[in-house]
Amino acid sequence: MEVVRQYLVEESIDCEALYSSREALDLLEWERFSLLIMDLELPGIPGLELLRRASALDPDLGILITTAAMDVSSAIEAMRLGAYDFLFKPFHISELAFAVEKSLERRRLLMENRQYQLLLEERVREATAELRATKEYLENLLNSSVDSVLTIGLDYAISYANRGAENMLGYTVSELVGQSITLVLPGGEGELEGLSTELDRGPIRNHETTLLSRDGRPIPVTVSVSRVRGDSGMFLSTLAICKDITQQKQLESELKEMTIKDSLTDLYNQRHFYQRLEMEIERAHRQGRPLSLLLFDVDRFKNYNDRYGHLAGDDVLRSIGELVRESTRDCVDSGFRYGGDEFTVILPETEEAQARQVAERIRASFEARHFDGCALSVGLITFNKEMNIQAFIRLADEMMYGAKRSGGNRVWVYDHTKENVSAERSGVIL
Repeated sequence: MEVVRQYLVEESIDCEALYSSREALDLLEWERFSLLIMDLELPGIPGLELLRRASALDPDLGILITTAAMDVSSAIEAMRLGAYDFLFKPFHISELAFAVEKSLERRRLLMENRQYQLLLEERVREATAELRATKEYLENLLNSSVDSVLTIGLDYAISYANRGAENMLGYTVSELVGQSITLVLPGGEGELEGLSTELDRGPIRNHETTLLSRDGRPIPVTVSVSRVRGDSGMFLSTLAICKDITQQKQLESELKEMTIKDSLTDLYNQRHFYQRLEMEIERAHRQGRPLSLLLFDVDRFKNYNDRYGHLAGDDVLRSIGELVRESTRDCVDSGFRYGGDEFTVILPETEEAQARQVAERIRASFEARHFDGCALSVGLITFNKEMNIQAFIRLADEMMYGAKRSGGNRVWVYDHTKENVSAERSGVIL
């Protein structure tokens, strides 16, 4: 023991020399060491038991056994319990030096490998693209992902689906595996062919599309798709990673609404009016379907504002927003605050007679709210294919002013059958 201690001291290696297995175990419980050099025949705890407990306390601890004799079964048991090497007494100091060096080197490599594994696991959590872990670890990681991960075979059948796919699509893994990928593609075979053609040119990254859930609900996703090839370059399968962007789409929709909505009336604003009207005119041209437009403002609104104040005036405008929504069809008609106290309503798929009813309903509903003399002057026009957007708006505006000049609180309708007459006389008062 003294020879070993003297050698370690000369090599500038800090060490503790103990003479019983109980002392050694107590010290190992409180401090960490790189190497344990032990004799199997120490007083106190049996040598193999000390070996087992020391390995349990520190699995990376290097253990070097010195012994005068050892049978094969004891040697095998010692190696199983964590011993790295044996030195049979008597031994030369050079043998000790070699064994110590190798034991410390082995521990250093083990510690470096442990640190590398920890670093690798951290990188795996941060970026799935850098995964280089074992298949079991990769599967656990994929199942912890909220994204849907699918692999598709050469026959376009799903060969793997993670837990994220279960949660996103509503199918169990067993229900997905073996099914054609067209099960979750809204475009079916046609969409599959398009994706395959695009994949021929290279990986697809962040492609926005939708997937179908089990209950038929469309799920907006971004999909990254790539082909998996073997060492020989042979195409083996296709990997698809799908991220649910439902919340992102909802946020985008809300932000878009904020840019196209008037905050006071919650109707659309003038900028969106021109975009929507141009789209509806183009559709009316293409499909030959009717399209009507209302343009109206508040009679004597300035007087009301001057008398009751701007907050009361805001209540009037807010009330118009409410009654426009109540008087029109959801997801078909569109109401807009054109500017100030002027408003407009686009009525797709609406003939003149139906548009008259809507206009009168808006006018009468506002009158029934009794805003001290305020009323609506409404201009109405039904689209004619000879008109462009500027003429369509201008004639609706002329009808509105015709209604206002004739006393207000009425609807004027543009008459397409009359030519070469003034805008005021071409209207019909309801």
